[in-house]
Amino acid sequence: MIRYPRAFRCRDGRVVTVRPLERSDLEPLLEFFASLPEEDRLHLRVDVTQREIVRRRLSPLPHWNVLRLIALNGERIVAEASVAHRTYGFEAHVGEARLLVAESFRHCGLGSYLSRQLLAHGITENLEKVEVHLMDDQLPVIRFFERLGFERDGVLKDFVKDIRDRHHNLLIMSLRT
Repeated sequence: MIRYPRAFRCRDGRVVTVRPLERSDLEPLLEFFASLPEEDRLHLRVDVTQREIVRRRLSPLPHWNVLRLIALNGERIVAEASVAHRTYGFEAHVGEARLLVAESFRHCGLGSYLSRQLLAHGITENLEKVEVHLMDDQLPVIRFFERLGFERDGVLKDFVKDIRDRHHNLLIMSLRT
């Protein structure tokens, strides 16, 4: 079991506090999502600028184990990361990771740190594999996960739509834990 909160010092010296997301984080989380460039939000599964969608993210999911972490710079959320897996069934050994980092906190080591926290949690949950699902045009994000050791598993053609209703290929990458 990994203990939180934890402090992380970015390469540029800024310090953030990493801790699990709490129900009381609704307003700061909405502010974080609203601050993301539209290009980032374009690639998300849901429109995270909608209060009800974000509120539902704060509720437990039946038959799922979900760890949601946030990184705080002062009181401001600057990153959100999660790993989720089913608690039973033929996919119970596979987790799915997600990561969002504010533009001003990219390239300082925070994304890598949060990803390692998610993978460590996956190991404590006995996950054999952690996946990320991306639109295949997200080249910087794909390179980021490749540097972490993720490999391309497959592409589903025209499988997802962005928030502008345009089709994209879904790339599935994974890392064995």
